[in-house]
Amino acid sequence: MRMFFLILAFLLVNGIISFAYSVSTASDPTTLWAMFAVNFCFFLGITQTGIVFSAIMRIAKSQWSRYFNRLGEVLTLSFIPAAFIMFLVLYLGGAEHLFYWYSPDQAHDGHGTVHLSPWLDRDFFIWRYVVTMGLFYFTSFIYFRGTRIEERGEQVLGYDLKKRMNVLAGFVMFFYVFANTNVAWDFGMMIIKHFESTIFPAYYWVGNVFAAPAFLFLLSHLFIAREPGEKLAANYLDSMGKLLLGFAMLWVYMFWSQHIVLWYADLPHLTKPVFKQMTGNFQGIFVVMLLAIFIIPFLALLFRRIKLSELSLTAVAVIICTGVWMNRYLMVVSVFSDGTTPVLATYTGVSLIFAGLAAVVLSLFFFNKVFPGISLQVWTDYEG
Repeated sequence: MRMFFLILAFLLVNGIISFAYSVSTASDPTTLWAMFAVNFCFFLGITQTGIVFSAIMRIAKSQWSRYFNRLGEVLTLSFIPAAFIMFLVLYLGGAEHLFYWYSPDQAHDGHGTVHLSPWLDRDFFIWRYVVTMGLFYFTSFIYFRGTRIEERGEQVLGYDLKKRMNVLAGFVMFFYVFANTNVAWDFGMMIIKHFESTIFPAYYWVGNVFAAPAFLFLLSHLFIAREPGEKLAANYLDSMGKLLLGFAMLWVYMFWSQHIVLWYADLPHLTKPVFKQMTGNFQGIFVVMLLAIFIIPFLALLFRRIKLSELSLTAVAVIICTGVWMNRYLMVVSVFSDGTTPVLATYTGVSLIFAGLAAVVLSLFFFNKVFPGISLQVWTDYEG
């Protein structure tokens, strides 16, 4: 375990150093900052969705999910420092490269006129993130405290804890949507002049909600203790497989809904950025993204044998997470690059991916170290 920890620390430091060096020496570091933004969106999305997974499963009165719920809650809370650090780095160093409206000189419409919404303001940009993320994380902490009280079986005088937890679950989901709509607008729409889409934020959330259970399943191999040789029960595997299959179909529905509206409108300033993600040098990545995020998981999870195999379901989970990451890559990088030199194929690009992954896992390790009394597993007698 010590060696594993050292490897993670090396990956994190390597990513930080290689990114800092590349940005400081590049003549135009825009694509590097775009790659940083991709990883910010991806890792922020899946970590924040951890506690949302718990909240959704509570509302749905799921029993099998309790095996993963605590891990999802801790995943969200443990990543808070890293989330704010990543945002501050992005704000202080990358905002002027990513957002055309950040500098008035870049915001002209071609006729010498600047058309900017009050929303596109540098000070408002940072404060709306501090407020929306702060509200989400505060509500998540209150919800987490409630689940801990519930787990210990403590009696709370004056109110029904179960009903209050259901209400808190609703607030967690509300503030999650609030915070992630902000991210979707800024990193999916506001990096493109005059681009708008009412369905895009929901399309963005669903990608997070799809990737997070897959990521939790992968993390459970590391953080949920088992006896040597013990396998995860078939009913848990089957239920997780069914959930991922359902989210795969929901994602493709949102994907279609997002694109059909733009196709019917047929306005160049709306269709050009989206079609750029599917054609030219990005075509190959787009095809692989569709295979990874929908076609392969959908076809694989139709078979019960795959759902009941821990190894097969692990492979599918890795593919899903890869597909959602590629979706974020196309969303951001295609705006700033023609794809001639894929930034994801560079040393710095790969280093950033592994550094983000290391930051998530190390955050969980440190949380366990600081709060050793909090178990990442809540047993349930679910039998399918």
